Amino acid sequence: HGCVTDLDGKSHYFGPGDTVVLPKGWSGRWDVLEDIHKVWFVHDHPNIEETSNPIRAVVKPYNSFTKHRMTQEGVRNDATHGTPETASSAIYKVGPVEVGCWTCTEGSFPEKVRSTTEGFHVLEGVFFLTNADGTARRCVAGDTVVLPKGWSGYWDIIEPVKKLWVAVN
Repeated sequence: HGCVTDLDGKSHYFGPGDTVVLPKGWSGRWDVLEDIHKVWFVHDHPNIEETSNPIRAVVKPYNSFTKHRMTQEGVRNDATHGTPETASSAIYKVGPVEVGCWTCTEGSFPEKVRSTTEGFHVLEGVFFLTNADGTARRCVAGDTVVLPKGWSGYWDIIEPVKKLWVAVN
């Protein structure tokens, strides 16, 4: 449990599993009351596109990533096995950076050439990512993965997946 506080004193409390976004240019204070596990994604870019003054931290509770609170995208039309259904929720989108959560049920599908670099932390599930050269990696809850711009390959979802992602243009 803890809190991040913006320069003007506005507090944003967080707990286990919550997502904290600190936009470029954010200044403030961290108060951590218990040990926490952090996964950092840092992207440096030349401009500060955030328009709020002061720049605000964003905290999204883990329970906001339940299926009924996310945008249902339906069954993937490029599925090659099963009927993988996806849902997503955007948390933050400013300038070249977007942060969100994505879920997918069992099934397989290709990913064509990526137009963004994406880093993600696996919150739940088991899946394989197969690179275009045929090499594969098994991914499980707790893993952190980076798919560079231009990556293409294949997803094989074995158990329903939930991931927290950061995409950078």
